[in-house]
Amino acid sequence: MVLIPFDKYHGAGNDFILIHKHLDRISDRSKLAIAQCNRENGIGADGILFLTIESTLSPPQITMDLRQPDGSVGPMCGNAARCAVKWASELLNKEEIILHTAAGTFPSKIVDRGDVQVEMEPSTFEPKSVPIISDIPFIDQDMFGLNITAINSGGVTQAVIFVDDITDPILLDKAFDIRHSNMFPKGTNVTFAQKIQNGFKQKTFERGVEGVTLACGTGACAIASVLHHSKQIKPNQSIRINQEGGEDLFVTINKTGSMILRGPAAKQFSGEIPQP
Repeated sequence: MVLIPFDKYHGAGNDFILIHKHLDRISDRSKLAIAQCNRENGIGADGILFLTIESTLSPPQITMDLRQPDGSVGPMCGNAARCAVKWASELLNKEEIILHTAAGTFPSKIVDRGDVQVEMEPSTFEPKSVPIISDIPFIDQDMFGLNITAINSGGVTQAVIFVDDITDPILLDKAFDIRHSNMFPKGTNVTFAQKIQNGFKQKTFERGVEGVTLACGTGACAIASVLHHSKQIKPNQSIRINQEGGEDLFVTINKTGSMILRGPAAKQFSGEIPQP
């Protein structure tokens, strides 16, 4: 029996299984994700990252294929991206890494205190790109009694909602309804934001995970993008967004809307699983 090695990383509490060896022996990546992301019977994670690496290029380049706990393909995830970059940086002893995903290419590097910085393209409110069924950008519009802004940030659909009390239990019921609304043909993440001292508090119900995660990097970028669009933050102003797990992510948006996502990523442990 072939054993497949893996590493377990987390980005601000959002945790992932990383696999880069014996990929040709894994015939069904989605099936493996469903089994191993299960927190009762598997390793337990918010997704599996299948990684390939081109170490001879300068800077080195990696390709990330994210499979979520329900087996679906995640085009991009900010925390997963930082985990993949941190893994590659530690493996190759390089500070700069180019990351390729289904959502595009993201120049990345290790910065102060070992945090990982990922450059992101501007978010979009254009309905077909979100996607959402609407003739005009869906900005601060009512849905299930909440004011929602629909946005695609880093290749991920987000419904952003600013609330007074992020701990209100009714929000989780609303999140489930919004995530499965027919308005979003591909579903959506639902990201709540509450103004706090020196920043915002975030809670994200993630599509594919089908629950609240301890952190969501594209959700943080979506919050910052909505604030930038409404001119509540200035260009090049770094905004602190405190995650459900307690750690902070930082997002900076320039005049063109391009973003820099910065935050922690760390290895938890390594192991082996039998070939599926």
